[in-house]
Amino acid sequence: MEAGRIMIVGAVLGGLRTAERLRRLGYDGPLTLIGAEAHEPYDRPPLSKSLLVQEDDPERGVPLRTAPYADLALDMRLGVRVTGLDTARKTVVLDGGRTLDYGRLVIATGLRARTLPALAGAHVLRSLDDCMALRAGMRGARHVTVVGGGVLGCEIAAAARAGGTEVTLVELLDRPMAQALGPHAGEVVAALHRDRGVVVRCGRRVAGAAGGRVRLDDGSVLPPGPVVAAVGAVPDTGWLDGSGVRLADGVVCDRTGRTSAPDAWAVGDVARIPDPRHGTVRLEHWTNAADTAALVAHNLLAPPGERREPAGAPYFWSDQYDVKIQCLGLPRPDDDFTIAAGDPGEFRFLGLYSDRGTVTGAVAFGMPGPLARCRAAVAAGASVTDLLSSAPWNRAPVRPAVR
Repeated sequence: MEAGRIMIVGAVLGGLRTAERLRRLGYDGPLTLIGAEAHEPYDRPPLSKSLLVQEDDPERGVPLRTAPYADLALDMRLGVRVTGLDTARKTVVLDGGRTLDYGRLVIATGLRARTLPALAGAHVLRSLDDCMALRAGMRGARHVTVVGGGVLGCEIAAAARAGGTEVTLVELLDRPMAQALGPHAGEVVAALHRDRGVVVRCGRRVAGAAGGRVRLDDGSVLPPGPVVAAVGAVPDTGWLDGSGVRLADGVVCDRTGRTSAPDAWAVGDVARIPDPRHGTVRLEHWTNAADTAALVAHNLLAPPGERREPAGAPYFWSDQYDVKIQCLGLPRPDDDFTIAAGDPGEFRFLGLYSDRGTVTGAVAFGMPGPLARCRAAVAAGASVTDLLSSAPWNRAPVRPAVR
């Protein structure tokens, strides 16, 4: 066993950024990065946006790294699936039964798409290969049905509609993106899609599908065409069963990213980390993958007394049509909601979430600057009255003097 070897399982954003940060922090020991996909690490957000509808086939996707991989001195193994973990022996098991030793382990396997029994054979969108299959299925189609009105489903619907395809968006809840943004902003998302010609069917469940036609629980049958199941994702943790790593809808970590197993850490979508307001949370955000990668890389190399915990407010964004939707914090659906600036009817506004007078989050449609100026208040849990009184979004950002 190579006591100093750091092994990262998962060669997407969280895993690659962990490797990069380790090298940047001065770690010069052996470093292994294992990925189940044969592709070099690529960025996932474009899969549901530009790559889905661009004219040229995106054979490599959008690479996460343009610099040579040789600079990282990685033992990078792509197209290799890890099937088991022995934390006592500090070994991982690969397809075919071969084992590899590690000194310290980073779990970065992310998520796999959830499927619905009623939609057997429907497209999902998690990987570059999924994107290629969906692109081929949509080519020449007159109508696309998207089941699931979360962030991914709304982005797929927007991309398909922007490309001229008729779209029906089916959502079980009474508004799209309601879990992420709450009912008020969710209603604006619904209005945005309807404004662009999407048929939005909320409060509906899929009863069955045959011949490319989806039947809903009210008896209605949707037009034929490709069907996409965008009904969420589940942590890719099957390879950890029986390993002793504590699992609960993800890998349970402490505030430093350390798991219950010795010398094992987790980053990105798969990691469940304690949060002061929400107990423990598992964030499926691009920025969270990058942030936890930086956190864990530091903590892997730091003495116990110098380990860090997450700082700042969680953040995610979604591009739909020509509108950038951004959210800070972790608002709950029942939080109070205040329009601080702009007009939801024009799909350009800033909204504040609060609970008993304390700011819990902020959302912006097409107002990135004003949202950014709320970041400190959201992170600090400021008084919503004080934030509204100071109204930092009305002030121009301070720019450095030109000399």
